[in-house]
Amino acid sequence: MAYEQKFELVRNSLISYCKDCISENYERMFDMWLSCEADMEFGHGYQNKFKEHFGDYITDKIEAQLWFAGKNIIYAINSFISLKNDDYELNELLEFVESFVSEQLYDFDNDYDTTEWFNSDNENVEETKEDNPQ
Repeated sequence: MAYEQKFELVRNSLISYCKDCISENYERMFDMWLSCEADMEFGHGYQNKFKEHFGDYITDKIEAQLWFAGKNIIYAINSFISLKNDDYELNELLEFVESFVSEQLYDFDNDYDTTEWFNSDNENVEETKEDNPQ
C-alpha cells in the first residue's frame, strides 16, 4: 500500500478515535476528563494509530512528537469551549475536532521526518524482486 493510502487510513482512524473518545466522555464530567485523562488517551491514540501502519518507521523521537501532537487536541478543545462560552452542541465540537486533526495532519510531512516512510513500499518491492529474480 502506498504511503498516501496508509496516511489517509491513519487520518481517518485517528479522527474516528478522537471523536469516539470525546463522545464517550462528553456526558460525564467532561471537564474533569479533559484535565486528567484525555492527554493519555489522545497521546496513546496518536502513537497507536501511526504504529498500526508505519510501525517500523516510528522512532522514539517521532513517538514523542506524536504524543505531544495528541495532547494538542486538549488545548484546541479548551479554546473552542472558551470561545463558545460553553454554548455549543456535541456535534459542533466533533466537527471542530475533525477539522483540527485534518489541519494538524495536513502539514505532517514538514513537521516530522517521514522521508523514509515514502520509500517503505519501494524497498519491499525491491526486496521481493531480489528474492525472486526473473
